[in-house]
Amino acid sequence: MKELRCILFTNREALIAILERRRKVNDPLPVSAISGFRLERLENSVKATILADQGREVLTIPEAELQAALLAHCMARNVPLPVDADKSVHLIRGRATLIITMNFNKAARLVTMAASEEEVARH
Repeated sequence: MKELRCILFTNREALIAILERRRKVNDPLPVSAISGFRLERLENSVKATILADQGREVLTIPEAELQAALLAHCMARNVPLPVDADKSVHLIRGRATLIITMNFNKAARLVTMAASEEEVARH
């Protein structure tokens, strides 16, 4: 059994996520005022493009960086994200979407009866 979770971001949220991550890791930022932002679906990936100085400065963000930025954005806002899940970025209706797939076919963690009884006895 699997669970699928989707988190959709507005273009503004995706842009803020990218800029926050670039500041944090000291990657180059646009020098001029940002004048546009767009997301594009390529054959098997998604890329973001930041336009600055009325389109004279173009900064292309590959999918791996976009995904890292969206994950960091969620973590900074205390959005719970499972560690052991597969994560990917897709465009759904033109919006950056973080897709999280969790696999529940793993062996369940069992609590032994002795441990449970000890816990009850302590209280």
